[in-house]
Amino acid sequence: MEERDVLFGLMELDGVGWETVQHLVERTKDIREVFDRSATQILKGIDIIQTKGKVIDKFLTNEFIEGKLRFYKDCGVNIITFFDAEYPPLLRYVFRPPWVLYTLGNVELFQRPSVAIVGTRNPTRYGREVAEWFGYEIAAAGIPVVSGLARGIDSCAHAGALQSTGDTIAVLGNGLNVRYPPEHHRLQREIEERGLVVSEYGWNTKPVKGTFPFRNRIIAGLSRGTLVVEASEKSGTVITTDFALNFGRDIFAVPGLITSPKSAGVYKLIREGAKLAITPRDVISEYVSLKDEGRSEGEQSKEILTDDEQEVLQAMGVEAVTVDRLIDLTAYSFGHLHSVLLSLLVKKRIRALPGSAYIVRMN
Repeated sequence: MEERDVLFGLMELDGVGWETVQHLVERTKDIREVFDRSATQILKGIDIIQTKGKVIDKFLTNEFIEGKLRFYKDCGVNIITFFDAEYPPLLRYVFRPPWVLYTLGNVELFQRPSVAIVGTRNPTRYGREVAEWFGYEIAAAGIPVVSGLARGIDSCAHAGALQSTGDTIAVLGNGLNVRYPPEHHRLQREIEERGLVVSEYGWNTKPVKGTFPFRNRIIAGLSRGTLVVEASEKSGTVITTDFALNFGRDIFAVPGLITSPKSAGVYKLIREGAKLAITPRDVISEYVSLKDEGRSEGEQSKEILTDDEQEVLQAMGVEAVTVDRLIDLTAYSFGHLHSVLLSLLVKKRIRALPGSAYIVRMN
């Protein structure tokens, strides 16, 4: 039985958490001492932890650990502990680094510099487009995109990365066998197959209110930089950026409408020194040199636009706009505007939305 296996077994015990294991690590030269000396003896003098020691003495056996390891192996889960060389390098230096990471997918992504993209769960159309655009381009540049698989900006960032290389890491606030939010079941499965899904929680652990803010330290801790797309001043996104700042990581902010409450948190970050990100290049250039990148958003094949197409794009701006509004803005006839919009759709410069509306594509 290796030391990493004992560490894993401890974290699989009900009622034994990060702090108990920390005390054991500090009081032993090798955590396998829990088999030679009782955990109760090792933890003697820490009153609040004594009940945890009794749980360990009663339930932590070789058979328990081996059975749990077999279970996860059969589920295709790769277990990475703090004692393993495969443990994400940057994550070792965060507040309460996870003792155990449960993973599905390509664990090699842990060894590459990555960037987190986070933001509101209720973004505007502009926010969705931006998150997808940045996710696409950052992943295409060889930088894994990290996010939390939540509704809104998180899912858009993951989706953008999957449209390019698939290099994206989803950090869950629940166990790997729990699909949350439920509508992201297919998205999570695709990330498992093409990227990496990771959690510090056991297989069937359900999410509770506190698990999401706490998992944000992992999102920030895995990443060299954190990019914020739309966030109010009191958004949960602020928790992630606070962690990132405390860990000495870069903070990037994408500007939005100055009148939008969803941009208030972004502009606060900019005032406090966050790096302004107007295009993915502003992020990519911090970590990848131009000659090594192999691809940039400017190198995407773009068909030449006609004067009418350029005028319509300019009239559309960054928010969704209806056909009726475009007729007012351009003075085009319905038939002519329809043909221009159709051409822009074919050239993948705009997206069609419900209600006869359109929005400019960012990628």
